[in-house]
Amino acid sequence: MTKSKVTLDPFAASPNAVEALRQAQWTFGSVDGLYELRLKLASPAVITPAKADIPVPGLPTLDGFLSFVAFRAALDGALKAKPDLASELLWQWNAALRNPALWVEFLLPLRQVKLGTVYIYDCSIGLPVAHGNILVPAGAFFTCDRNLTTYPEIVDSLALRRRVSLPYPRLMNLTSKLNTGSGKNKALDNRMYYALTDEFAFYFRGDKSGVERLLQFAREQRIGIGKKTTLGYGQIADYKVDLASGISATLAQPILGGLNFALVKTLPYDVMLAMRDNADQILFGCNAFRLMNAVETLGAYRPPYWRREAQTQVLLYGTTLIPR
Repeated sequence: MTKSKVTLDPFAASPNAVEALRQAQWTFGSVDGLYELRLKLASPAVITPAKADIPVPGLPTLDGFLSFVAFRAALDGALKAKPDLASELLWQWNAALRNPALWVEFLLPLRQVKLGTVYIYDCSIGLPVAHGNILVPAGAFFTCDRNLTTYPEIVDSLALRRRVSLPYPRLMNLTSKLNTGSGKNKALDNRMYYALTDEFAFYFRGDKSGVERLLQFAREQRIGIGKKTTLGYGQIADYKVDLASGISATLAQPILGGLNFALVKTLPYDVMLAMRDNADQILFGCNAFRLMNAVETLGAYRPPYWRREAQTQVLLYGTTLIPR
């Protein structure tokens, strides 16, 4: 009986590259301050939580974006420090973008907090800024100063069939026989929701100078936020970080005059149910709550958000809470 030959995995991580990246990662200072980040974009950002008809728009995540930038910053430093590992480092980077098992987590200038048995980054999603007003997603609306704004005024959507672009169009026979439920035309009517705004506001607890440093690197390296960034979408025009005023919570924001709260971060469903009677005032703005208009789906609650292995049942941002 012959022994089978063991073949090496051509997509395996390079220990040398990972170690070089670890040595080149940026370090940050104290992560205790509460800040507001205003991020202005030079080009529209295409951001969507999923290609599906779900009742929420695509809004950016600060921890997700900074984790991507931190990886790129470490790659830049490692290439300068060890140019002889250039091939392995570039392979690690390209492979990590396609294989979540090869993704490397780096230090972020954001505070981590414990919710039940899980750790999350203490920061909000990007809240659209329209006419100088910060809008908070709440169920099927955005709200500002007791006013509810419907999605068509703030958010647009693109069906997959409308996103086909020349010069390589997909040939489709758009007749009554078109089957979008299965086969090659499956999900052609799924939509991508994205906010019609060129400015977002984020709230976070962390290192102000560290966040600014990563944002400046992203701006210099033309690292955009959201999807299709290699085509020029989501480029950063300017940013400003100041001490947050008028707010005390980062994971939920008061809406409708403070009568309710809306989640401004995606959180694990089971954790939220378990802590209804013992909420964190600093994180949620109340000590106890009950769920109202819960927006449930499968997803991740910490970066990398696109990692399928990390998906679980979550409450999406926009879920409203009633304080008790």
